[in-house]
Amino acid sequence: MKKNKISAILNLKEDDLKLLPLTEKRSVSSLPFGCRYRLIDFPFTSLHNASIDSAAFFIAGNGRSLHDHIRSGASWGLDSSIGGGLFPHTETAIREAVEMEKVDQINSFYHDQIHYVMRSKSEYVVMMGSKMLSNIDILALLRYHQEKEADVTVVYKNMVQPDYVGSEDETYLLFESQVTDRITNLVSFDKLDSNLKKAPVNMDIAIMTSEKFVELATKAGKSKVKSETTLLYKEHLDKVNVVGYEYTGYLKNINSIKSYFEANMDMLNESNYNALLNRGDSIITKVKNGAPTFYSKDAKVKNSQFASDCLIEGEVENSLIFRKVTIAKEAKINHSIIMQGSQVGKGASLEYVILDKGVRIGENVHLKGTADNIKVIKKNTVVEPERGAKV
Repeated sequence: MKKNKISAILNLKEDDLKLLPLTEKRSVSSLPFGCRYRLIDFPFTSLHNASIDSAAFFIAGNGRSLHDHIRSGASWGLDSSIGGGLFPHTETAIREAVEMEKVDQINSFYHDQIHYVMRSKSEYVVMMGSKMLSNIDILALLRYHQEKEADVTVVYKNMVQPDYVGSEDETYLLFESQVTDRITNLVSFDKLDSNLKKAPVNMDIAIMTSEKFVELATKAGKSKVKSETTLLYKEHLDKVNVVGYEYTGYLKNINSIKSYFEANMDMLNESNYNALLNRGDSIITKVKNGAPTFYSKDAKVKNSQFASDCLIEGEVENSLIFRKVTIAKEAKINHSIIMQGSQVGKGASLEYVILDKGVRIGENVHLKGTADNIKVIKKNTVVEPERGAKV
Protein backbone atom coordinates (compact mmCIF):
# COMPACT_ATOMS: atom_id res chain seq x y z
CA MET A 1 0.00 0.00 0.00
CA LYS A 2 1.24 3.46 -0.84
CA LYS A 3 2.01 5.79 2.04
CA ASN A 4 -1.02 8.00 2.74
CA LYS A 5 -2.97 6.25 0.00
CA ILE A 6 -6.08 8.20 -0.99
CA SER A 7 -9.27 6.96 -2.61
CA ALA A 8 -11.75 9.30 -4.27
CA ILE A 9 -15.52 9.62 -4.34
CA LEU A 10 -17.04 11.86 -7.01
CA ASN A 11 -20.65 12.88 -6.42
CA LEU A 12 -21.84 13.71 -9.95
CA LYS A 13 -25.54 13.80 -9.02
CA GLU A 14 -25.47 17.54 -9.62
CA ASP A 15 -28.60 19.55 -10.38
CA ASP A 16 -28.80 20.12 -14.13
CA LEU A 17 -32.23 21.70 -14.60
CA LYS A 18 -30.87 25.22 -15.15
CA LEU A 19 -28.43 23.88 -17.73
CA LEU A 20 -31.09 22.45 -20.02
CA PRO A 21 -31.12 21.80 -22.95
CA LEU A 22 -27.33 21.23 -22.77
CA THR A 23 -27.86 18.57 -20.08
CA GLU A 24 -30.82 16.89 -21.77
CA LYS A 25 -28.68 13.89 -22.75
CA ARG A 26 -25.54 14.48 -20.70
CA SER A 27 -24.64 15.08 -17.06
CA VAL A 28 -23.09 18.30 -15.80
CA SER A 29 -19.78 16.45 -15.51
CA SER A 30 -19.68 15.68 -19.25
CA LEU A 31 -20.37 19.22 -20.45
CA PRO A 32 -17.81 20.30 -23.09
CA PHE A 33 -15.56 23.15 -21.99
CA GLY A 34 -12.84 25.37 -23.40
CA CYS A 35 -12.80 23.88 -26.93
CA ARG A 36 -11.25 20.54 -25.91
CA TYR A 37 -12.20 19.52 -22.37
CA ARG A 38 -15.13 18.12 -20.37
CA LEU A 39 -15.84 19.32 -16.83
CA ILE A 40 -14.94 15.88 -15.45
CA ASP A 41 -11.37 16.37 -16.74
CA PHE A 42 -10.63 18.85 -13.94
CA PRO A 43 -11.35 16.67 -10.87
CA PHE A 44 -9.86 13.65 -12.67
CA THR A 45 -6.66 15.62 -13.35
CA SER A 46 -6.47 16.55 -9.66
CA LEU A 47 -6.69 12.84 -8.82
CA HIS A 48 -3.97 12.00 -11.36
CA ASN A 49 -1.63 14.69 -10.01
CA ALA A 50 -2.03 13.22 -6.51
CA SER A 51 -1.25 9.70 -7.84
CA ILE A 52 -4.77 8.55 -6.91
CA ASP A 53 -5.55 5.42 -8.92
CA SER A 54 -8.92 4.51 -7.43
CA ALA A 55 -12.18 6.44 -7.76
CA ALA A 56 -15.89 5.75 -7.45
CA PHE A 57 -18.37 8.09 -9.11
CA PHE A 58 -22.13 8.41 -8.72
CA ILE A 59 -24.49 9.66 -11.45
CA ALA A 60 -28.22 10.33 -11.20
CA GLY A 61 -28.97 8.95 -14.70
CA ASN A 62 -27.33 6.47 -17.06
CA GLY A 63 -24.21 8.54 -17.77
CA ARG A 64 -23.74 7.35 -21.36
CA SER A 65 -22.05 10.57 -22.46
CA LEU A 66 -19.69 10.50 -19.48
CA HIS A 67 -18.78 6.84 -20.01
CA ASP A 68 -18.05 7.55 -23.67
CA HIS A 69 -15.55 10.21 -22.64
CA ILE A 70 -13.73 8.52 -19.77
CA ARG A 71 -13.91 4.87 -20.92
CA SER A 72 -11.59 2.90 -18.61
CA GLY A 73 -10.08 6.05 -17.08
CA ALA A 74 -6.69 5.23 -18.62
CA SER A 75 -6.00 8.85 -19.57
CA TRP A 76 -5.95 9.74 -15.86
CA GLY A 77 -4.25 6.55 -14.60
CA LEU A 78 -7.49 5.14 -13.23
CA ASP A 79 -7.32 1.80 -15.04
CA SER A 80 -5.01 0.08 -12.57
CA SER A 81 -5.69 -3.62 -12.03
CA ILE A 82 -3.67 -3.69 -8.80
CA GLY A 83 -5.49 -1.97 -5.97
CA GLY A 84 -7.05 0.71 -8.15
CA GLY A 85 -9.71 1.21 -10.79
CA LEU A 86 -12.74 3.25 -11.77
CA PHE A 87 -16.04 2.24 -10.18
CA PRO A 88 -19.21 3.76 -11.71
CA HIS A 89 -22.61 3.86 -9.98
CA THR A 90 -25.47 4.97 -12.21
CA GLU A 91 -29.24 5.57 -11.92
CA THR A 92 -28.76 6.60 -8.29
CA ALA A 93 -31.76 8.97 -8.37
CA ILE A 94 -34.18 6.10 -9.04
CA ARG A 95 -32.67 3.90 -6.35
CA GLU A 96 -32.72 6.71 -3.80
CA ALA A 97 -36.38 7.52 -4.50
CA VAL A 98 -37.38 3.89 -3.85
CA GLU A 99 -35.26 3.55 -0.72
CA MET A 100 -36.63 6.71 0.92
CA GLU A 101 -39.92 4.83 1.32
CA LYS A 102 -38.32 1.93 3.20
CA VAL A 103 -37.80 1.97 6.95
CA ASP A 104 -34.49 1.08 8.64
CA GLN A 105 -32.61 0.63 5.37
CA ILE A 106 -29.36 2.47 4.80
CA ASN A 107 -29.35 4.63 1.69
CA SER A 108 -27.54 2.67 -1.05
CA PHE A 109 -25.71 5.88 -2.03
CA TYR A 110 -23.84 5.73 1.28
CA HIS A 111 -23.80 1.94 1.45
CA ASP A 112 -22.01 1.74 -1.92
CA GLN A 113 -19.55 4.42 -0.83
CA ILE A 114 -18.76 2.66 2.43
CA HIS A 115 -18.28 -0.63 0.58
CA TYR A 116 -15.95 1.05 -1.93
CA VAL A 117 -13.85 2.79 0.72
CA MET A 118 -13.43 -0.36 2.80
CA ARG A 119 -12.46 -2.39 -0.27
CA SER A 120 -9.97 0.25 -1.41
CA LYS A 121 -8.02 -0.07 1.89
CA SER A 122 -7.13 3.60 1.61
CA GLU A 123 -6.08 5.73 4.56
CA TYR A 124 -7.88 8.85 3.32
CA VAL A 125 -10.92 9.70 1.23
CA VAL A 126 -11.32 12.84 -0.87
CA MET A 127 -14.83 13.81 -2.01
CA MET A 128 -15.43 16.04 -5.03
CA GLY A 129 -17.96 17.05 -7.66
CA SER A 130 -17.63 18.58 -11.13
CA LYS A 131 -19.76 21.73 -11.18
CA MET A 132 -17.29 23.73 -9.08
CA LEU A 133 -14.84 24.35 -11.91
CA SER A 134 -11.37 24.57 -10.36
CA ASN A 135 -7.90 23.03 -10.30
CA ILE A 136 -7.21 21.58 -6.85
CA ASP A 137 -3.89 20.33 -5.46
CA ILE A 138 -5.09 17.35 -3.41
CA LEU A 139 -1.67 16.62 -1.90
CA ALA A 140 -1.47 20.18 -0.54
CA LEU A 141 -4.97 19.70 0.86
CA LEU A 142 -3.87 16.44 2.52
CA ARG A 143 -0.81 18.07 4.08
CA TYR A 144 -2.96 20.85 5.51
CA HIS A 145 -5.46 18.32 6.84
CA GLN A 146 -2.67 16.42 8.60
CA GLU A 147 -1.04 19.55 10.03
CA LYS A 148 -4.33 20.69 11.52
CA GLU A 149 -5.11 17.23 12.88
CA ALA A 150 -8.67 17.76 11.66
CA ASP A 151 -11.46 15.24 11.38
CA VAL A 152 -12.65 16.77 8.12
CA THR A 153 -11.08 19.48 5.95
CA VAL A 154 -13.32 21.43 3.58
CA VAL A 155 -12.12 23.50 0.62
CA TYR A 156 -13.40 27.04 0.17
CA LYS A 157 -12.59 30.17 -1.81
CA ASN A 158 -12.92 33.73 -0.54
CA MET A 159 -15.02 35.72 -3.03
CA VAL A 160 -15.00 39.51 -2.80
CA GLN A 161 -18.29 41.20 -1.91
CA PRO A 162 -20.37 42.87 -3.21
CA ASP A 163 -18.81 42.00 -6.61
CA TYR A 164 -19.63 38.34 -6.15
CA VAL A 165 -23.31 37.39 -6.18
CA GLY A 166 -23.94 33.97 -4.72
CA SER A 167 -26.43 31.50 -6.15
CA GLU A 168 -29.18 29.58 -4.41
CA ASP A 169 -27.33 26.26 -4.52
CA GLU A 170 -24.21 27.61 -2.82
CA THR A 171 -23.31 27.58 0.85
CA TYR A 172 -20.84 29.68 2.80
CA LEU A 173 -18.67 28.76 5.74
CA LEU A 174 -18.91 30.37 9.16
CA PHE A 175 -15.75 30.14 11.24
CA GLU A 176 -15.36 30.02 14.99
CA SER A 177 -13.47 33.33 14.92
CA GLN A 178 -11.33 35.47 12.64
CA VAL A 179 -8.17 33.77 13.88
CA THR A 180 -9.25 30.14 13.51
CA ASP A 181 -10.14 27.92 10.56
CA ARG A 182 -12.58 25.80 12.59
CA ILE A 183 -15.96 25.73 10.82
CA THR A 184 -19.05 26.16 12.99
CA ASN A 185 -21.82 26.36 10.37
CA LEU A 186 -22.74 26.32 6.69
CA VAL A 187 -25.30 28.88 5.56
CA SER A 188 -27.11 29.60 2.31
CA PHE A 189 -26.14 32.71 0.36
CA ASP A 190 -29.33 34.60 1.28
CA LYS A 191 -28.35 34.47 4.96
CA LEU A 192 -24.81 35.72 4.47
CA ASP A 193 -23.76 38.79 6.46
CA SER A 194 -23.74 41.69 3.98
CA ASN A 195 -20.99 43.40 6.00
CA LEU A 196 -18.47 40.68 5.20
CA LYS A 197 -15.84 41.86 2.72
CA LYS A 198 -15.14 38.30 1.59
CA ALA A 199 -17.56 35.39 1.30
CA PRO A 200 -15.95 31.96 1.97
CA VAL A 201 -17.72 29.88 -0.68
CA ASN A 202 -17.96 26.16 0.05
CA MET A 203 -16.55 24.25 -2.93
CA ASP A 204 -18.07 20.87 -2.00
CA ILE A 205 -14.63 19.30 -1.72
CA ALA A 206 -13.62 17.53 1.50
CA ILE A 207 -10.98 15.12 2.78
CA MET A 208 -10.98 12.86 5.84
CA THR A 209 -9.66 9.52 7.01
CA SER A 210 -11.43 6.44 5.73
CA GLU A 211 -12.37 5.57 9.31
CA LYS A 212 -14.05 8.95 9.84
CA PHE A 213 -15.79 8.70 6.48
CA VAL A 214 -17.29 5.29 7.30
CA GLU A 215 -18.49 6.64 10.64
CA LEU A 216 -20.19 9.72 9.15
CA ALA A 217 -21.57 7.92 6.09
CA THR A 218 -23.13 5.23 8.26
CA LYS A 219 -24.93 7.86 10.34
CA ALA A 220 -26.06 9.72 7.21
CA GLY A 221 -27.36 6.59 5.55
CA LYS A 222 -29.38 5.46 8.56
CA SER A 223 -30.94 8.89 9.04
CA LYS A 224 -32.03 9.12 5.37
CA VAL A 225 -29.88 12.21 4.83
CA LYS A 226 -29.98 13.41 1.24
CA SER A 227 -26.94 12.30 -0.73
CA GLU A 228 -24.81 15.45 -0.72
CA THR A 229 -21.20 15.83 0.36
CA THR A 230 -21.74 18.73 2.78
CA LEU A 231 -24.65 17.00 4.54
CA LEU A 232 -22.29 14.22 5.50
CA TYR A 233 -20.73 16.41 8.19
CA LYS A 234 -22.98 19.47 8.53
CA GLU A 235 -25.09 18.03 11.36
CA HIS A 236 -21.99 17.08 13.37
CA LEU A 237 -20.06 20.37 13.41
CA ASP A 238 -20.38 20.66 17.19
CA LYS A 239 -18.75 17.24 17.72
CA VAL A 240 -16.49 16.85 14.70
CA ASN A 241 -13.43 19.04 14.12
CA VAL A 242 -14.10 20.45 10.63
CA VAL A 243 -11.62 23.01 9.31
CA GLY A 244 -11.44 25.11 6.14
CA TYR A 245 -8.69 25.05 3.51
CA GLU A 246 -8.48 28.18 1.35
CA TYR A 247 -8.18 27.72 -2.41
CA THR A 248 -6.83 30.72 -4.32
CA GLY A 249 -7.13 29.65 -7.97
CA TYR A 250 -9.89 30.11 -10.54
CA LEU A 251 -13.41 29.07 -9.49
CA LYS A 252 -16.76 29.07 -11.27
CA ASN A 253 -19.94 27.36 -10.15
CA ILE A 254 -21.39 25.80 -13.32
CA ASN A 255 -25.03 25.77 -12.28
CA SER A 256 -26.79 27.65 -15.11
CA ILE A 257 -26.50 28.44 -18.81
CA LYS A 258 -25.23 31.89 -17.90
CA SER A 259 -22.47 30.62 -15.58
CA TYR A 260 -21.46 27.96 -18.12
CA PHE A 261 -21.23 30.60 -20.84
CA GLU A 262 -19.26 32.98 -18.61
CA ALA A 263 -16.79 30.27 -17.59
CA ASN A 264 -16.01 29.52 -21.22
CA MET A 265 -15.67 33.21 -22.03
CA ASP A 266 -13.34 33.61 -19.04
CA MET A 267 -10.85 31.39 -20.89
CA LEU A 268 -10.38 34.19 -23.44
CA ASN A 269 -8.76 36.18 -20.64
CA GLU A 270 -5.11 35.20 -20.21
CA SER A 271 -5.05 35.52 -16.41
CA ASN A 272 -8.16 33.34 -16.01
CA TYR A 273 -6.82 30.84 -18.54
CA ASN A 274 -3.51 30.51 -16.70
CA ALA A 275 -5.18 30.39 -13.27
CA LEU A 276 -7.25 27.36 -14.30
CA LEU A 277 -5.35 25.54 -17.03
CA ASN A 278 -1.74 26.34 -16.16
CA ARG A 279 -1.96 25.96 -12.38
CA GLY A 280 0.64 23.22 -11.92
CA ASP A 281 0.46 20.31 -14.36
CA SER A 282 -1.65 20.53 -17.51
CA ILE A 283 -5.29 19.43 -17.51
CA ILE A 284 -5.62 15.91 -18.90
CA THR A 285 -8.36 14.94 -21.34
CA LYS A 286 -9.05 12.15 -23.80
CA VAL A 287 -6.74 12.59 -26.77
CA LYS A 288 -8.36 13.22 -30.15
CA ASN A 289 -5.95 13.62 -33.02
CA GLY A 290 -6.90 15.88 -35.91
CA ALA A 291 -5.62 18.19 -38.61
CA PRO A 292 -4.85 21.84 -37.80
CA THR A 293 -7.72 24.27 -38.28
CA PHE A 294 -7.71 25.95 -41.70
CA TYR A 295 -8.26 29.70 -42.01
CA SER A 296 -9.04 30.98 -45.49
CA LYS A 297 -7.72 34.28 -46.81
CA ASP A 298 -11.13 35.83 -46.10
CA ALA A 299 -11.24 34.70 -42.47
CA LYS A 300 -11.06 37.32 -39.73
CA VAL A 301 -10.35 36.17 -36.18
CA LYS A 302 -10.04 38.17 -32.96
CA ASN A 303 -9.74 37.07 -29.33
CA SER A 304 -11.05 33.55 -29.90
CA GLN A 305 -10.05 29.93 -29.35
CA PHE A 306 -10.25 27.11 -31.90
CA ALA A 307 -9.92 23.36 -31.66
CA SER A 308 -8.60 21.19 -34.51
CA ASP A 309 -10.25 20.10 -37.78
CA CYS A 310 -12.17 23.35 -38.32
CA LEU A 311 -12.70 25.32 -41.55
CA ILE A 312 -12.97 29.06 -40.92
CA GLU A 313 -13.91 31.36 -43.80
CA GLY A 314 -16.01 33.94 -41.95
CA GLU A 315 -15.47 36.34 -39.03
CA VAL A 316 -15.03 35.09 -35.46
CA GLU A 317 -14.62 37.37 -32.44
CA ASN A 318 -14.74 36.72 -28.68
CA SER A 319 -15.83 33.12 -29.24
CA LEU A 320 -14.87 29.48 -28.64
CA ILE A 321 -14.98 27.06 -31.57
CA PHE A 322 -14.82 23.31 -30.86
CA ARG A 323 -13.63 20.51 -33.18
CA LYS A 324 -14.80 19.93 -36.76
CA VAL A 325 -16.74 23.19 -37.04
CA THR A 326 -17.32 24.88 -40.38
CA ILE A 327 -17.95 28.62 -40.60
CA ALA A 328 -18.76 29.74 -44.14
CA LYS A 329 -17.89 32.96 -45.95
CA GLU A 330 -19.53 36.19 -44.76
CA ALA A 331 -20.73 34.49 -41.56
CA LYS A 332 -20.18 36.50 -38.37
CA ILE A 333 -19.71 34.91 -34.96
CA ASN A 334 -19.44 37.07 -31.83
CA HIS A 335 -19.57 36.13 -28.13
CA SER A 336 -20.66 32.59 -28.96
CA ILE A 337 -19.78 28.94 -28.30
CA ILE A 338 -19.89 26.55 -31.26
CA MET A 339 -19.62 22.89 -30.29
CA GLN A 340 -18.23 19.93 -32.20
CA GLY A 341 -19.39 19.22 -35.72
CA SER A 342 -21.61 22.29 -36.10
CA GLN A 343 -21.91 24.23 -39.37
CA VAL A 344 -22.67 27.91 -39.86
CA GLY A 345 -23.87 28.87 -43.34
CA LYS A 346 -22.88 31.75 -45.58
CA GLY A 347 -24.01 35.16 -44.36
CA ALA A 348 -25.33 33.85 -41.04
CA SER A 349 -24.69 35.75 -37.81
CA LEU A 350 -24.56 34.57 -34.19
CA GLU A 351 -24.24 36.74 -31.10
CA TYR A 352 -24.47 35.44 -27.53
CA VAL A 353 -25.40 32.00 -28.83
CA ILE A 354 -24.45 28.44 -27.85
CA LEU A 355 -24.70 25.82 -30.59
CA ASP A 356 -24.67 22.30 -29.18
CA LYS A 357 -23.02 19.43 -31.12
CA GLY A 358 -23.98 18.86 -34.74
CA VAL A 359 -26.14 21.99 -35.22
CA ARG A 360 -26.57 23.30 -38.77
CA ILE A 361 -27.28 27.00 -39.28
CA GLY A 362 -28.57 27.86 -42.75
CA GLU A 363 -27.49 30.73 -44.96
CA ASN A 364 -28.39 34.24 -43.77
CA VAL A 365 -29.88 33.01 -40.49
CA HIS A 366 -29.50 35.56 -37.69
CA LEU A 367 -29.57 34.44 -34.05
CA LYS A 368 -29.04 36.88 -31.20
CA GLY A 369 -29.15 36.53 -27.45
CA THR A 370 -27.82 38.77 -24.70
CA ALA A 371 -25.22 38.47 -21.95
CA ASP A 372 -28.03 37.75 -19.48
CA ASN A 373 -30.12 35.58 -21.78
CA ILE A 374 -27.92 33.29 -23.86
CA LYS A 375 -29.67 31.67 -26.82
CA VAL A 376 -29.08 27.90 -26.88
CA ILE A 377 -29.69 25.69 -29.94
CA LYS A 378 -30.22 22.02 -29.12
CA LYS A 379 -28.00 19.22 -30.35
CA ASN A 380 -28.41 18.22 -34.04
CA THR A 381 -30.94 20.99 -34.75
CA VAL A 382 -31.19 22.40 -38.27
CA VAL A 383 -32.08 26.10 -38.44
CA GLU A 384 -33.27 27.45 -41.79
CA PRO A 385 -34.33 31.07 -42.49
CA GLU A 386 -37.90 30.39 -43.66
CA ARG A 387 -38.95 27.17 -41.97
CA GLY A 388 -37.52 27.90 -38.50
CA ALA A 389 -35.94 25.07 -36.56
CA LYS A 390 -36.42 21.37 -37.04
CA VAL A 391 -34.78 18.35 -35.44
